[in-house]
Amino acid sequence: MRFIPWYLTRGDVLGALFVLAVLGLLIFTHIRFPGFAAAPGFGPDWDCKSAPQGDPVCVKKIAR
Repeated sequence: MRFIPWYLTRGDVLGALFVLAVLGLLIFTHIRFPGFAAAPGFGPDWDCKSAPQGDPVCVKKIAR
């Protein structure tokens, strides 16, 4: 068992760069679009209320 003399291969370096690129992309999208995952409802003209059991109930607001 050799623990200390560990040499990086080309696959190790490319794999690490791929993981860093994916993490960078995830961090960029989280910073650029902060509310992307938490989009409630269909838009500003809809009013959604959560029900205690079941799916939320959405009602379209009346036009004024």
